[in-house]
Amino acid sequence: MNQINIDDVADQLAADGETETEAMREVSFSLEVMRFEPGDEDPMHAHAEEEIYMINAGEATLVTDDESVEVEPGDVVHLSPGTDHQFTDFDGEFVVTVVYAPAEGSQAV
Repeated sequence: MNQINIDDVADQLAADGETETEAMREVSFSLEVMRFEPGDEDPMHAHAEEEIYMINAGEATLVTDDESVEVEPGDVVHLSPGTDHQFTDFDGEFVVTVVYAPAEGSQAV
């Protein structure tokens, strides 16, 4: 069994001045915790894997080529492989957990 606490990981990211860390990894999935503050940038990008975002704290806008949605704690968003996306408009500390399936970087872009 693997267990982490998202708040603890986010606190460590803040202390280290980092925006993301991979917290779990297996062949079939990887889990990353990301933390942003107002003024941070998340450039438009895509991944070759399925992505499921779970919003843990704060509010932001998730932008894709086709739409943009405001997200807040409790929201879960799925992005298909190859979907260009970025988070913008961070309102306070924004913490999001993302699960990639299979593991991030394991598929060709």
